[in-house]
Amino acid sequence: MLLEKVHLNLVNIECMPTSIKFNAIIDLDADIADLLPYLATEIRGCTYIHGSDELNYMERGHIIAIRPRQVTVTAVKDEEEARQICEDLKNMINKVHQQRDTIAPTLRKQARLDPLTVYRELPRTNCGECGEATCMAFAARVVSRELPVNLCSPMLQNEYGDNRERLWELLRQAEYEVD
Repeated sequence: MLLEKVHLNLVNIECMPTSIKFNAIIDLDADIADLLPYLATEIRGCTYIHGSDELNYMERGHIIAIRPRQVTVTAVKDEEEARQICEDLKNMINKVHQQRDTIAPTLRKQARLDPLTVYRELPRTNCGECGEATCMAFAARVVSRELPVNLCSPMLQNEYGDNRERLWELLRQAEYEVD
């Protein structure tokens, strides 16, 4: 096992003093710099450039940055959520470390997708059937991997077939799951 212990610290989001969420800073007890290319292969939708000593991705509304001795996670609601994320990350890192001989390392990966790109392909009806007030809000939650794109009912109708196929392809290229 590579990581035995980690140290978790919750901090206020400095640029948003009224926020009720925190950022988690997780200090690692081992240097994982050599593992970053293997993590880049295994983490869907991440951005990693070998030598930069940083891998970034979005998961369930959190921006996660993995560095050789530290992981940061944005928008954590409380200590319980932070501890669960911390444990999940530790388990994932240890699993990749154990299986690295069977994983082809990735030296460069940029699977970025932005809300405006998703929004442009949506029907833009602001119908609210997805649970969001606007299509732009929905697009942002899709990009942050909080909601699946197939919650957009109008998008599933035949009249939006071309947009749907373009969006599905964009999502696949950025390593999002598309049903």
